[in-house]
This record gives sequence, structure tokens and C-alpha cells, in this order.
Amino acid sequence: MAASKNQLAKALALALAILVPGTGFAETVNVRFGTRVFIQLDQRVTSKKKHNRPGSFVFAHVWRDVVVNGKTVVEAGTPAMVQIGEIKGAKVAGIKGFVELKALQVLAVDGQDLMLTGGYDQSGKSLMALSIALAAVILVPLIFIKGKQAKLETGTVFDAMVSQPAEVQVEDSTPVKISIGHTQPLTVEVRYKELEGNTKKDLKALPLQLTLEGDVIDNARVVSVNANPIAPIPLTGFAGRPCEEGCVCVDAEVNIKALGKHFSKGYNRFVVQVGEFTDEVLLDVEL
Repeated sequence: MAASKNQLAKALALALAILVPGTGFAETVNVRFGTRVFIQLDQRVTSKKKHNRPGSFVFAHVWRDVVVNGKTVVEAGTPAMVQIGEIKGAKVAGIKGFVELKALQVLAVDGQDLMLTGGYDQSGKSLMALSIALAAVILVPLIFIKGKQAKLETGTVFDAMVSQPAEVQVEDSTPVKISIGHTQPLTVEVRYKELEGNTKKDLKALPLQLTLEGDVIDNARVVSVNANPIAPIPLTGFAGRPCEEGCVCVDAEVNIKALGKHFSKGYNRFVVQVGEFTDEVLLDVEL
């Protein structure tokens, strides 16, 4: 009888596991060292010591889903632990203000802590030469501001990376979908290879690649920067090229000075619109 009750209990448990909505087998995703996590400030940070002090924590959250092998391991909006590191107030004789942010940890979707390293003026800036050239062209002051306090406004985006490998459990309650080729009506990417080695004198336009379902791209324009609407900036220099079936691919460019007027410190993103379709582009250069 005891054996029967045991078997019945197992059968009921199996039935519940199958019938309960949203229940799925857990899948383990290996999050490697160096996995990037983009973080956005929820408050203003300044080098004025009466406002912020070394060691104090600031409000911030994960700006974009952290996806590994097609699975979200950290969701956008998740609070991130960020601490002020070194901080120096501006002084007389043009001595600049300085502030450093350290990303410490964030919660993965399974509730475990992912340890982070990097942060503002902590992480290695990608495409350093391009970063310097861009800063010179668009006149965006860097974190080192001569004779003025360093300020990071609410909404500033910076990157960090996972400092210790981890295995994250993710829900696998839906069938795996296999995507081949183009996955949304419009995608826009920066053609970084064409920017390598450019100097301030050479750097006048940001080269982009647009892919759109259909057979024509016209009237493409940038309509917002860092989530703020702007007067549209038209894309120019359209040049078509071979593309995947059912789509048109075009190389175009946007004036850097016109775009850069709306940039701020940290990572900048902008929205390109073609007809009714839009795509947000992250400029992978930290200013």
C-alpha cells in the first residue's frame, strides 16, 4: 500500500508539473567572464563632495537585456549596485573635477548575484582613438573638465562586465524559435571598420548600414537621441548593395556634428526612422 501511495504521489506531481501554466524545464546558461552589461544612471552624479562622496552608492539599473546564447540572463530594468570610487572636486587655477563610478553587482534572472567590474572611467573604452576623435569633432566635454565640476546626468549609459563566470538558470517554457536572416522590418548598424584610423579632420560622417524588408529605402532620418526627440537629421549618401532575399540593404551616413550636438557623456544611442519603421542604434564608443 505504501508503495502505491508513493507512486500516486509521483504521478500527481508529474501531472501538476505538466498542467501548471508557465512551468518549464530549467536551462543552464554559462555566463562568461567579460559579458557586457550596460547600466543607466537613475540619478545625477557630480564631483561636488557635498553632493556625492567616495564609497556612497548611486541609483542605477540595467539599461538593456543581457542576452547569452539567445537567453536573457539579466533583464532590463533590474537595479544595479553602483558605487562612487575616486572623486575630486574642481579647484582654483583650472584644476579639473573628477568622478569615478564602479559597477559591483546585479541580479540574474534566477536571483543569484552576478559580480561586475568596470564602470564609468573604469572600463576599457572601445575604439579609443575613435572616442578621442569623436569628442574633438562634436565638442562633447569628457569626464575631465578643466576648472569645472565633472557631472554625469540622469540617463547616462556606461558599460561594465561580468567579473566571475556563473551558471544562470533560465526558464525554458516556450518552444525554441529558430530565426534565419533578417528578424525585424528595419535594422541599422554602424560600420565601425570604416572608422578605424580616422582623425578629427577625416571624421565628418558616421557610416551606417540599413537593412529593410521590401525593395526601397528613402527618407531615412535620425529622429531622437538618448530617448529625446530632435529635429530630424536626414541620412545621406545612399548606396545600395547585394542583400538577403526579400530585403534591401543600403549604406548611408549621418553628419557627425549635427548628431553630436545632442550627445552626452557615456554611451549614446539614436533612433533611425524609415517610413513607419524605426530602430535604435547604440554608438559603441564611450565619450
